[in-house]
Amino acid sequence: MSDTPLGTLARQALIALVLMGQKSTNNEIHDQFGLRIAKAPREALERADLIRADEKGPNRATIHELTDKGWEHGRGELAALAPKFTANAGPAWGRLLYGALNVLDRLMTEKKLQMAKVFGAPGTAAVYDAAAEPGVDETDQTDSVESRVLAVYGELAARPGDLVSLARLRGKLADVARADLDRVLKSMDRSRIIQLDPDPNRKALPPEAVEAAITIGGEDKHLLTVVR
Repeated sequence: MSDTPLGTLARQALIALVLMGQKSTNNEIHDQFGLRIAKAPREALERADLIRADEKGPNRATIHELTDKGWEHGRGELAALAPKFTANAGPAWGRLLYGALNVLDRLMTEKKLQMAKVFGAPGTAAVYDAAAEPGVDETDQTDSVESRVLAVYGELAARPGDLVSLARLRGKLADVARADLDRVLKSMDRSRIIQLDPDPNRKALPPEAVEAAITIGGEDKHLLTVVR
């Protein structure tokens, strides 16, 4: 990790941006973790060359982006000691912790890692029943909501990179609960698997397109494309 000293609020901001995984406005960060990057920690991160911040978002919202050095410093935070909790910084740490655990859960699911492999003491040979662990069943993997989103996109897009309406996507995934689908879509967007975008002609949108929209950072998104 970089030797650059950071205060508690700056560390929170850095970890939040690592977990977001992409350029993010304060509204987007607040939606996920209940915190906003204030002027002082933002300037501290900029001085340390850990982030870039530009007023280019909707309504001149500041967009925060990690630099290469910022990603390196963020990696070091994984092995850092816990910070001291203060009245103004304490509550956000819980949501950041669970944000990191959500990332770990996705990785364990994708790699089919058992709990004993990740959390067992070094050298132990604990045996777990894979079928009893959430997220490691082969059928669940194949038929995951994320996989289905990508498959439906492939059906609806005429060519890679085309924009597909969320209304059409939801129609193909009508058996998936809206809350579950929204959660997966937001996660895929943060991970840069897909990109969610607003329709540029919002005034002419039909009711079903308005209803199908997903709100991120205070902005309704009506379209998606697969990034990778």
